[in-house]
Amino acid sequence: MKFNYDLSGHGWANGFIEMNSKRFEFSPSYVTDAFGDLLRSLVSLLTHEEELETLIWDEELQGVEWTFVRKNNDTLSIKITIYEEVEDAYDRSKQKGEALIDIDCLFIDFIKEVVREADQLLMTNGILGYRNLLGMHEFPLSSYLQLKDFLKSKEIITIDEKSNLREELHILHALVEE
Repeated sequence: MKFNYDLSGHGWANGFIEMNSKRFEFSPSYVTDAFGDLLRSLVSLLTHEEELETLIWDEELQGVEWTFVRKNNDTLSIKITIYEEVEDAYDRSKQKGEALIDIDCLFIDFIKEVVREADQLLMTNGILGYRNLLGMHEFPLSSYLQLKDFLKSKEIITIDEKSNLREELHILHALVEE
């Protein structure tokens, strides 16, 4: 499995996901907080707030719908559907989409790939640079820290728990020192 996400210019990102020899290339615009929505969805699935998460990314003349279903603690179903010439990105009822990827994977493997890419985004662009390139969206720092902490401890801080700033800064410091 491979996941790539790069900021390609002011307001745009490029990337791809490759799973079991299937590859889907994407280029979401600043209209949607694509990477932030992705990280927040993974956190939601981890905390069992939801077993199903759907993201909609706006691209030039098309929309991309990502559907994640957590089937059990270990398995994540990923379905990516593309909708051509989207008039209303959030009203899919009258549109016929084409499913480009519909596959199961280990949930932990997908989290590791996305977090690895988040590490790269931070190291390449910085927190402020990420914001400057996307214009409207901040780097999803809290979701990123929750996912990093989960990979380390196999537990996730929930909404009603306090966090430890020293530990959060330690996570960021460790990234810089790698």
